[in-house]
Amino acid sequence: MLRLVERDSEHCWLLPRPPDDVTPAVLRELRMQVLPVEFPNETSRVLAAALRCCWPDVQTSPWPGQPTTTREVLDVVDQLIPGRGEEVLHRLGTGALRRLHTSRWLDIDAEAQRVCLGPRVATWPEQDLPALRELRRALPLPRPDRELDQ
Repeated sequence: MLRLVERDSEHCWLLPRPPDDVTPAVLRELRMQVLPVEFPNETSRVLAAALRCCWPDVQTSPWPGQPTTTREVLDVVDQLIPGRGEEVLHRLGTGALRRLHTSRWLDIDAEAQRVCLGPRVATWPEQDLPALRELRRALPLPRPDRELDQ
């Protein structure tokens, strides 16, 4: 088990942490949730964009990171896949944000339009962090002058 304390120090998460090389069959045997992913490409892009926006210092652990806005996350996604209309971007982005929130990769306050990295981010193995750091560095920053419809 992995015990994570929230930024406010009033809440904490207890997450099961299976071995890094575990297969879906072993997860089912252990009665641990296997995360099905709909639209894996869009969902991965949105998670990467959130990582870019919420992980300010790559020398530290990505979790808990810092809050950002859905506008900033969707702007990074827009830069990754240019040419899509705002309506398509909003629909695909909103769906991916919802899936990532449900699976606890992201913590989203829809009312405040705030996005934070979720507790599952803390379960990334230490040996994966260098690749994630490089991915984060390669992604564009949100454009400060860009407004997207929410």
